Amino acid sequence: MPLTRLEALSSAISVHDDGENAATLRGKSSLSTSGKFSGAVTKQRSVLGDICSNKSTLTNVASETDFKKPQLLPSKIFKKQAQDSENTPQPLPSDKDDVQPTVDTERRQSFSSQNLEIENIDKESNPQLVAVYVKDIYKYLHELEEKAVIRPNYMEGYKIRPTMRTILIDWMVEVHGRFKLLQETLYLTVATMDRFLQVEPTIVRHDLQLVGLTCMFIASKFEEMYTPEIHDFVFMSDKAYTKKEILRMELRILRALDFSLGRPLPLHFLRRYTKAATHVYDWVDVLHHTLSKYLMELSLPEYEFCHFLPSQLAAASLCLSLKILDESETPIDVLWNDTLVFYSGYTYGALEPIVGRFCSLIIKSETSKYQAIRKKYLVSKFYQISALPNFKSPVTHAFMAKMALKNSNFTHVSYTNDGC
Repeated sequence: MPLTRLEALSSAISVHDDGENAATLRGKSSLSTSGKFSGAVTKQRSVLGDICSNKSTLTNVASETDFKKPQLLPSKIFKKQAQDSENTPQPLPSDKDDVQPTVDTERRQSFSSQNLEIENIDKESNPQLVAVYVKDIYKYLHELEEKAVIRPNYMEGYKIRPTMRTILIDWMVEVHGRFKLLQETLYLTVATMDRFLQVEPTIVRHDLQLVGLTCMFIASKFEEMYTPEIHDFVFMSDKAYTKKEILRMELRILRALDFSLGRPLPLHFLRRYTKAATHVYDWVDVLHHTLSKYLMELSLPEYEFCHFLPSQLAAASLCLSLKILDESETPIDVLWNDTLVFYSGYTYGALEPIVGRFCSLIIKSETSKYQAIRKKYLVSKFYQISALPNFKSPVTHAFMAKMALKNSNFTHVSYTNDGC
C-alpha cells in the first residue's frame, strides 16, 4: 500500500474516533519498542466520577429527542382502573407512625410484660454494641442453652462420685490460673466436661482427670487466641497421661458431643443483665458485676448447680449481688424490678430457690476444703471480693441465714447475730 494512503487512513481514524479506539491508538503510540512508556501518560478516570460528569466519554447514548413519548390510553381503561381501585380495600391509617420493636410473645406471656414499666437499654449509637440485633441474639442464646441441657443428678449409678468432680474442678481452677486463660475458657471447660460425662457413664476414676484436662484443651482452642500446647497439659498432669492419650480423649469427647461446643455461658447473660441494672440503678457498678462472677464461679465445683441453665445462674447471682451491696435495705423482690424481669425473663419467684443455694454456698465457702476460687478472688484484680465486708454485716447474715434455711440442701446454720 502506498505511503499516502496510510497517512490518510491514520488521519481519518484520529479525526472520527473519540472513544476507545482513540485511547488505544494513543496508548500504543506511547509505547517504545522495549515495551516501556515513552510519551505522556493520559490521566486515569476516577472511579464512577467521569461516568456521569464527562459526556465525551459516553458513547452510543441516545438523546432526549430519541425517546418516544408513551401513547395515550383510551378512556375506558382509565374508568376500569378507577373502579378496581374503589373495590379493593384500603389499609386503615395507623395512630403510631414509629415502628415498635418486636418482643418474643412466649416470654411476654410468661411474666406479663405488657403491664411492666420497661426502660430501653439499647439506645446507644455505638455500632459495636449491635443494638439492632441484640434482642435476636439473646433470643437465640436462650434457645441454644435449652438444647444443651445437663440433667440433674446425672452421676447416679456411675463409678465416679460428685466429690471427685468437685476435687477435679478445684484443681482445674488452679491450672486455669497458671495458664492465665480467659474466664470463658473455665466455664466452657466445666460445661463440656458435664455434657460429656452425662453421655459416657463408663468413665472411671483414673480417666476423670484426663477428661478434665482434655476439656480444658478443647475449650482453649475454642476461646483462646494463643492456646497452650499439649505438652503443657502433659506437664500439668505430672506426666500421668501422654500426648496420645489426650488426643485420643479429645476425639472421643468431640464425637460424643457431635462437635457441638457453642453452649452459651453464664458470662454472656451476666453482661446483658448488668447493663440493664446499670440503667435502672445509679449505684450499680463493677463491684456488682465482680461479685456476680464470684458467685457463679463458686457454683462451678458444686454438683447441685450443674443442671441450672446459664441464664438462670447469671440472673440469680446478679439478684443476690444487688441485695448484698444494697445499703438501703430494700427487699430483694423489689430490687429485682420490672426492667430486670423483662431483660432476664425470670421473676424473683423463679430465682428464689437458686438465690437460696447461693446463700448457703457463701456460708460454706469459708470453711470448705476447696479454696481455689476463694483465693483467686482475694487479689486486688478482683477487688478482694471474696473477703467483702458486707458478708459479715448483721443484716446480710440474717438474710443469708433465712434464705439458706429455705434451701432444701442446707442442713444447719448458726450465727451469733441471727436475731438481727
